[in-house]
Amino acid sequence: MMSRFFSHIEEVVLNALITAMTLLVFVEVIARFFFNTGFLWIQELTLTICGWFVLFGMSYGVKIGAHIGVDAFVKKLPAKGRKYTALLAVAICLVYCGMFLVGSWDYLAKMYQIGVPMEDIDFPHFLVSGLDPDKAWEYLRIDVEEPAVPLWISQSILLIGFSLLTWRFLQLALAIITNKTDGFAFADEAKESMHLIDQEAQADDKQPGDQK
Repeated sequence: MMSRFFSHIEEVVLNALITAMTLLVFVEVIARFFFNTGFLWIQELTLTICGWFVLFGMSYGVKIGAHIGVDAFVKKLPAKGRKYTALLAVAICLVYCGMFLVGSWDYLAKMYQIGVPMEDIDFPHFLVSGLDPDKAWEYLRIDVEEPAVPLWISQSILLIGFSLLTWRFLQLALAIITNKTDGFAFADEAKESMHLIDQEAQADDKQPGDQK
C-alpha cells in the first residue's frame, strides 16, 4: 500500500514538474518572439525545475526500467552468473550514489553556511514579511529585506534525488537476493520501435481503401 502510494506521489510530482517547465518555456518564447522581452527569473526557474525533474526522475526510471543499458553479455550467463553480476552492478551503483551523497552534502552545507542566494528568484514578500529577520537568516539563510531563494533550498534535490536512487537500488538488491528478479530492467528501444511500426501497420490496414 505504501509503495503504491509513494509511486503515485512520484508520478504526480514528475507530471507537475514537466508541466511547469513546459508552461514556463512557452511563456518565455511568446514573450521573446511576440513582445520582444523576457524574464530572467523564468530562465533560472526553468533550469532549476529541469534539474529537479532529472534528479527526481532517475529513481523512478530504475523502478519502471526506463534507463538504457547493454545486457547482451549478461543474458548469455547462467542464472547464478546473472544474479552475481547484477548484485555486483547494484553494489557499484550504490557506491556511486554514496559518493554523490557525500559530495552533495558537503556542497549544500557550504552553500548553507555562506548563504548564497539564487540570482533572479525571490520569495513573495507576503511569505517572509512576518518572519523574524535574525531567525530567518540564522535558520534558513533568508534575508527578509531582499528575500532571494537560498541556493541550498533550490539545489536540495541533489540529496533528495540520490537518496531516492539509493533506496531504489537497495530495493533492487533485495529483489535479486530473494530471486524476485534476475537483474536490472532496461528500456528496449529496438523492441519499442518494432512495436510502433506494428501499430502503424495495423492502423494502415484498418484505413479504408482509396475511392476512385
